[in-house]
Amino acid sequence: MEVKLRHKVDYSDELEEFYIGDIPSYILEAGKTFIKIRIFDWRGKQDLKVTIKDVVDYYYYWARNITSGCRKLAGYTGDWRPIDRLAKECLKWFKFVNIEELRRTSIKYGLTPKF
Repeated sequence: MEVKLRHKVDYSDELEEFYIGDIPSYILEAGKTFIKIRIFDWRGKQDLKVTIKDVVDYYYYWARNITSGCRKLAGYTGDWRPIDRLAKECLKWFKFVNIEELRRTSIKYGLTPKF
């Protein structure tokens, strides 16, 4: 599958390696600091651009909130289960392609990275 990339640096090889040659159709674009994903819900389809800051923000504020059935990632609010899976996938991508920036941003939030 060909992924369109509008940025100067092409991360298609990294995507191929990360997804072991089978890039999911919901992945629209990816880079060192973001991953753009197409999501579908009761409102229809929506493109969601998730940054490193969004993922760290999720794990700092939302992942620990067990009192609510909703969570928020990159401005999108929904049921905690799919949002949590999406956050985990994005976290894995950023660990794969830009772990240094992920560590720096985590430390700014006062989190202690375990990676």
